[in-house]
Amino acid sequence: MKNGSILIISNNQDIGKQISEKIKLLRECDKIKCVSFLEAISVLNSCQPGIIILYWSKTDSVNIVREIRGIKALDKVPIIFVMDNLIEEILFCAFDYGIDEFFCLNEPDSVILMRIFLSLQKSILYKKIDTNDEILTAANIIDKKTGIYTSDYSSIVMKHFFNKSLEENLEDTIFMYVRLLPLDKKYLNITKVGSLIKSVPRSNDIIAYSENTGVYILLYNCGLIGAKSVTQRLQKALNGICEVYINAAEVTAPYDEIQPVLQRGINEQIIAKNEFNYFYESDIKDANEYMKTDKAPKKIITKEKKQEIFNKFEKTVVPIFYHFQTVYNNTFDNVDIKFDISEEKSFFSFSKGNTESKITITLPEYIKVSLEVSHCSEGSLPSVKKLSYNIQEFNEELLTSILKNLVNEFSERISHTTLSQTE
Repeated sequence: MKNGSILIISNNQDIGKQISEKIKLLRECDKIKCVSFLEAISVLNSCQPGIIILYWSKTDSVNIVREIRGIKALDKVPIIFVMDNLIEEILFCAFDYGIDEFFCLNEPDSVILMRIFLSLQKSILYKKIDTNDEILTAANIIDKKTGIYTSDYSSIVMKHFFNKSLEENLEDTIFMYVRLLPLDKKYLNITKVGSLIKSVPRSNDIIAYSENTGVYILLYNCGLIGAKSVTQRLQKALNGICEVYINAAEVTAPYDEIQPVLQRGINEQIIAKNEFNYFYESDIKDANEYMKTDKAPKKIITKEKKQEIFNKFEKTVVPIFYHFQTVYNNTFDNVDIKFDISEEKSFFSFSKGNTESKITITLPEYIKVSLEVSHCSEGSLPSVKKLSYNIQEFNEELLTSILKNLVNEFSERISHTTLSQTE
């Protein structure tokens, strides 16, 4: 099989032939070969097709997509995933493993042909990108070991792609600042984990090293849900190697406005053990206003500003904590209700025997309030939920709602524990 041809992978020969006939209607000049799942990896190790068309049935394993993407020479070859009928769970899994496009056999021929045609165009584009990457690698703009943009050129690269995204009005382009902390608290050689990082985003996303064991990632057509998915995959890929902390925001402003906000805010996240934080457009504007008034740029905020935030925080929290303690001291029997307010961390808790429900609030060092809501009791799985709010939206109504939910969960756990003991 020659490089640049089309490879169809199917355990059903009739389906393989059917897809092959459709492609011939599109372009008779294409060299087409059909192989089984068992033959596929061997064939792909010896050639690089222009596109791969993978027919999946309920008896096949979707893991073959991951095996194909594990062959370095094929990381940019478009994979079209074909199904008889749409099965969302399988399709999402296939996209996670690295497919580029899909169609169902019951779709009109015109739709199928168009998706194949677009994938062929993408294949040609990727080859041009590979040529450009070779030039950039020779100039040390791209790290030759990992294919990631080097830290010396990361700001130039990111500014360029930010400007392109803004000029072309690309929605749902997400910028992520990733900090990696070694589990042994020692030095982390980030280039050693570069290949793991590179394997997570899609091939057309942009990755660049930053300073301080950090990475910048630009995700196209992604949105908040996609950013969370990439975060989970990064955490899974780097599990046992390092802790992963991520600040993310949609590209709605220039790089010089978004990057400092995400980078400065990461320290607060690390202290609060908040692994993922998303900044909305209003958050970026507010943060830039803080930075304009900050006379000590090496600090996140001035002492005066921090005290101002704490005073407002205290006025919001103390009355509500006191109210809930008073009300539920008269509602619950033999329940210990405590709260404490400080500049570092504040908490409110209900406890009875081995059952405890607690909310911990980290005073913002920047523009975010971080909360951890935890529940633990004998006979039930522990629950920990992390929340993050803009300072402006953290008010009496929001805190009251969170505490009411805390009370409800605590009541349910007490009832469950009492019932178990009775039985």
